[in-house]
Amino acid sequence: MPNIDREALVRACMVIAAEAGRRSDPPFGAVLVAPGGVILARAANSQASGADPTAHAEINLLRTAAPAGHLPPLRGTTIVVNAEPCSMCASAIVKAEVGEVIYGAPHEPHMDPDLSLADVLARSRRPPIVIGGVLAAECAAQIATFRALVPPPD
Repeated sequence: MPNIDREALVRACMVIAAEAGRRSDPPFGAVLVAPGGVILARAANSQASGADPTAHAEINLLRTAAPAGHLPPLRGTTIVVNAEPCSMCASAIVKAEVGEVIYGAPHEPHMDPDLSLADVLARSRRPPIVIGGVLAAECAAQIATFRALVPPPD
């Protein structure tokens, strides 16, 4: 997506992630962005507060965007996240036919199944464009701070 401020969008996700962390949810935030860079929807992880293991930021984002009329196919849109989407979220992004994914921190090694975004997209017929590593160190530090207090499951 040309002419968008990727760093500003990732920082917006970090603000959303911080809000999730204050609720004791894992600190992940996501935004859905129109081709011109306008944020259409935003969502945070709510696994703990919502007692829902599927309530990752990206899934919540798609659930939030749909009632506002942003339904698949979402080919012209971009999902921005402060961390690399897990395999569940990557699959949902593919199903929604999102055009591009921008993320900050890389794949966390504790993930189960241990499938990266690239692993999932390699099996997709219409994978989105992916730009990773935007503000990676800052995003990883935010997540690490939370993980030091609330370790991930083994």
